[in-house]
Amino acid sequence: MKKIIAQYIIALKEAAENTHRAEDRPIYQLYLADAAYLLALAEIEASFEVLSEAVNSHERLWGHTWLVDDVFKGPSKAWQVVKDCLT
Repeated sequence: MKKIIAQYIIALKEAAENTHRAEDRPIYQLYLADAAYLLALAEIEASFEVLSEAVNSHERLWGHTWLVDDVFKGPSKAWQVVKDCLT
């Protein structure tokens, strides 16, 4: 799980660096900060319930924000892999 979350974080960082839309950059910072919490929970081997709630919270973050530049597709796919690991 840690490796999958780390890959997601890397995809977010790369997208943040490669976006051509200035308005997307702060959103990527939100995603990165929240994903760091997910990685921390995985590192300390938090309970499934705690990790699941954090994943649901992160999913809501994705649902309440809007990225414009198509570079979001890489992190979006990586996020789907993270979610799939918990279902």
